[in-house]
Amino acid sequence: MESQSLLLTLTLVAGISCLAVFINWASNRHIPGLLAIAFGFLINNLGFVLLSTQGMLTPLLSIVLAYILILAGRIPVLAGLARFWGQEKSRLPLISVGLFLLTAAAIIWFTSFNSDPIWRIRIYSSLMVFFSLANISLILNGLRVQRRLRPVMSASSNFGAFLAIMLFGFNAVTEFILMIVRTGELATRPEDGLALLLLGSIFTTVVFAFAIIIMTMEELTVEHKENAVFDPVTTILNHRSFMEVGQRILGVALRYSQPVTLLSIEVENMDEVVKKHGYKIANEMLKHFSLVTTDRRRHEDILARSGQNRFIMLLPGVDEEGAGVVSTKIRNSLSSAAFEYRGESIDVQVSIAPITCREEDLDLQQMLQEGEVELFRLRNQIGMTQPAPA
Repeated sequence: MESQSLLLTLTLVAGISCLAVFINWASNRHIPGLLAIAFGFLINNLGFVLLSTQGMLTPLLSIVLAYILILAGRIPVLAGLARFWGQEKSRLPLISVGLFLLTAAAIIWFTSFNSDPIWRIRIYSSLMVFFSLANISLILNGLRVQRRLRPVMSASSNFGAFLAIMLFGFNAVTEFILMIVRTGELATRPEDGLALLLLGSIFTTVVFAFAIIIMTMEELTVEHKENAVFDPVTTILNHRSFMEVGQRILGVALRYSQPVTLLSIEVENMDEVVKKHGYKIANEMLKHFSLVTTDRRRHEDILARSGQNRFIMLLPGVDEEGAGVVSTKIRNSLSSAAFEYRGESIDVQVSIAPITCREEDLDLQQMLQEGEVELFRLRNQIGMTQPAPA
């Protein structure tokens, strides 16, 4: 009776948890990996429920099929976590597919042809340990990379990630211990350990669902903070943050009587790329431009995106001659590191308008306006030099 109550509880908990994880994906579809995690979680829970019916159904269904579902569900979860944490290049999901096929064949063999529950349990537990350690590896690598590439992430608590790491670590340790000490009695007399199996399944299901939802909420918080400071496409400063940082830089330059140069930059061929390849590739080109320019700037230089195809760069301590050197360096860098799409090299064509001011003339808003005027003059000059269509 107690086992039946726990089985009903597991079924309800699994159903509610799966619904919550799918709702979490439906509400945040822009976050990669959530759909794969939700599908894997659903398959995994189906296996848990089926595994808990030992003694009620035939071993071929309650053991073999249940083991295969549980292990199969771990593959999309692993792939989803890889996408969520920016580890798409990881080979762990591909390796897990090969190991799963070998394990599934071994489970069928030791159930249908050579009835040896001890080896079946050990093989199953070994792959479960692998999945747990692989998930921990993906999350830790993802945290390390994301904290380096996303400054806001370094200030986030990442409670959901650490909760998932603790769950996978607990599962890896317990599966390893059970793999060593457990015998085949659980398979032949499932009523002896069914309650423990049900409680463990309920615990894993609830904690994992909470971990995924918390991870998603924390990712949304990080995105919100990033969008308030950084441009979401190029990941450099947005115009608002540039104005705040720029005013402080001008204050320091005024105190030490240093010149300041503002580069107003326009990517001229963005409209052509949009017409030929679409906005997605055009955004990738802008991201390429920001990466190349960021790599070539000094630590104290500030680069920001100010419009659809506009960028601004503040150079403290740089005069007119230095502005020419920086402009030439940017153009040369873009020429030597062309943006490529499907084997086609796309040149990033830019117009650069330098505005240099000193002491009492240091007014950031005025410099921005003068930069706009200079860019307009450069566009008209380019238009006049181009031959008219026949």
